[in-house]
Amino acid sequence: MADIMTKSRYHHLAWLHGVEVLEASFTNETFGRHSHEGFAIGAIAEGVAGYDFRGERTLLPPGTLSLMNPEEPHNGFSPTSLLRYNMIYASEGAVHQILGLRKLHGFPAVAPEDRSMLVSQALARLAGVLNQPQELNWKLRVEEAVHDALALCFVRYGKAQFHKAGSEASAIKLLKEKISAAVENEDEISLSTLANTVQLSKSYLIRATRRATGQTPHGLVLKARTEKAHRLLLQKVPAAEAAVASGFYDQAHLIRQYRRRYGVTPGAIIRHL
Repeated sequence: MADIMTKSRYHHLAWLHGVEVLEASFTNETFGRHSHEGFAIGAIAEGVAGYDFRGERTLLPPGTLSLMNPEEPHNGFSPTSLLRYNMIYASEGAVHQILGLRKLHGFPAVAPEDRSMLVSQALARLAGVLNQPQELNWKLRVEEAVHDALALCFVRYGKAQFHKAGSEASAIKLLKEKISAAVENEDEISLSTLANTVQLSKSYLIRATRRATGQTPHGLVLKARTEKAHRLLLQKVPAAEAAVASGFYDQAHLIRQYRRRYGVTPGAIIRHL
C-alpha cells in the first residue's frame, strides 16, 4: 500500500458513533481499488490526489473536496510526491444521529471545488481540536466540530435541508443554567446531556444556541469557565490554581481565554478594596 507515510494521524472516535478522522500527509502513496462502508469526506490541502472512479480518472488539486458515498469502489494515487488532506469517515447511521436528518441524498459529484473553502476550514478546525489536550469538556468541542464539518458538507454539496432554528428562549435559559451548574461543580458536559436537558436534538441545539447567543454550547461553557476563573482571581487565588479549578488544562489556556473575554491578562487585575 504505502511507500512512505509521514506525520499522518488517524483518530477513531468510538464514543461518537465510530466517526474517524484522518490527517493525511503522504509521500508516494497509492491505494488499491476499495470502497468505504460509510461516507468519506475530505479536503485537499497540498499536492494533487487522483481517483479512478465511475470509469473515469479524476484529479483533485488543492481546494478540491473528495466526496465519496458509501460502497463506491475507487482507487487512490497522487501524481505529486507530497499529498496532504483532512478526511472524515462517517457511517450513514452516524450522519443521521449527528445531524438529525431523516433523509440523506448522498453526493452527486465526487470532486467539487470547495466554494469559499468553508468545508476545508471546518475539517482543519476539527483536526486542530483533536490534537489539543483533552481538557474537561474536550469531547463537547469535538462533537461540535464534527457536526459543523458534516453539516456544511451535506447542506452545500448533498442537498440536505435543516429546519430553521427558532429563538428557543426557555431552552437557552435552561441550557445556561445547566452549564453554569456543571462548571461550578467541575462536571464534564456532553452534547447529549445538554440536548436531553432542554429536550432538543443535538444538531438543532447547536443551531438554536448560535442563533440566540452567537456562540455554540461549548462557547457558553468557555464563557462560564472564564467567569469562574475571574471570580477566583479576584479572591487572590493564583492563576495556575484558578485555571485548574475552572476546567482549563493549564494556565496558558486560561490566559488566552481571559484576554479574549476581558481584554487583559490575569496579571493586569488591580483590586480596589
